[in-house]
Amino acid sequence: MNKPARSTMADGAETARVAIIAVWIGLIATIVFTTLPSIDIAVSQLFLNEDGKFIMAKSDFWRTLRTITLRAFAVWYVAIIVCGIWARKANAPILRLTWPKWLYLAICSIVGPLLLTNVILKEFWGRWRPREVEGLGGEEQFTSPLDISGTCADNCSFVSGEVSSMVMIFISLAFVTTAMRPLFYGLTIGMGLFSALIRVGQGGHFFSDTLFAACLMTLVAAGIYWLMFLGKHPAAAENDVNWKRLFSRG
Repeated sequence: MNKPARSTMADGAETARVAIIAVWIGLIATIVFTTLPSIDIAVSQLFLNEDGKFIMAKSDFWRTLRTITLRAFAVWYVAIIVCGIWARKANAPILRLTWPKWLYLAICSIVGPLLLTNVILKEFWGRWRPREVEGLGGEEQFTSPLDISGTCADNCSFVSGEVSSMVMIFISLAFVTTAMRPLFYGLTIGMGLFSALIRVGQGGHFFSDTLFAACLMTLVAAGIYWLMFLGKHPAAAENDVNWKRLFSRG
């Protein structure tokens, strides 16, 4: 009878550790990019050609890869809706995931990439994209990632929408597929870096935009996972020192 409780506590501890790692990376990034904001410019300049244009922006190869990833996102969103409805009606797991887990995947994609990234941050943060700022082919003023005084009106640079989507897909899968977490953790990092490379290389985002996107999506996924699957077990959450550390930061 005690085995499920131990399993829940172990799950909560690991989820908290992942969230705490994201918090620490975010804090370090905040210090680094606030102190040395020119790092973003320096990284973006690595992808400029002799004419001052972003190399990957005109590359058919990289443009095709980006198109493939965008279409893959669309397929993913359709898949989680279809599989979730199917699992609910069949009252049985689909691809080894029960309907509440499919619901979790859908909620993560809605709350993270859609609402937080695209509706809130990208519309109100005001940071111009690299290709639009002085020194990188544009005429607008560069601002550091946490400076909201930029004059960009909509669809701005902070944070990266595509990195948000990519990271959210794999980190949310990691949380709901316990046995395959190492694989999906690896894919979260690998595919997140792949998406970041495309967006930074094409002048669509600064490196910091992609880094903060990854941290925020990890925290959103961990928080929703705790609310849906771990919050029902107060002892597992309240007695876990990692969650207490995380909550104390807020």
